[in-house]
Amino acid sequence: MHAIVLLAAGLLQAGVPDLFSLQADLQGRYDEISQASLQFQTEADIDDFHDVMYTADWSVTDSAGHRHEWADLRAQAIQALTAPPPTAMVQSIRKVALGPAGAIVTVNLTTVRTVMDVEGRYGRKGATHSLNETIPYRDMWVMAPGGWKLKAREQIGPPKVLVDKPDYEP
Repeated sequence: MHAIVLLAAGLLQAGVPDLFSLQADLQGRYDEISQASLQFQTEADIDDFHDVMYTADWSVTDSAGHRHEWADLRAQAIQALTAPPPTAMVQSIRKVALGPAGAIVTVNLTTVRTVMDVEGRYGRKGATHSLNETIPYRDMWVMAPGGWKLKAREQIGPPKVLVDKPDYEP
């Protein structure tokens, strides 16, 4: 009798990933998103990557509570193709939890940009500075054929900008 109960419990747990493996898998996906985002060159790059890493109905909710659908986000990503790319982008997982619909992840997105300080906001006018912007998010990942896909992102705090500090905040 005990063997049957243990076997049933083991089979039930087999369908639930352990949090360490889940966090490692999702951190790998965040790393892939960050690096690919730095290398996009065409609209097709953006669309192909979206199809692989995000659900079709992916959306972002900003700190004011406004929801932005993929069509708006796609337009922003295409517009960014003509802007100078960030120096670095890192997404560091802070917390992972399993929910009924998938994985809920708290993550810091840190973007590093080198800027020319024309106005003297960060020191001497004309000096070059490294701006390190970190924004906290809560992400919802769902399991799909082929692996985890990002379904929703919600900004859960204000951006924090550091000037001439290390490349990222772990």
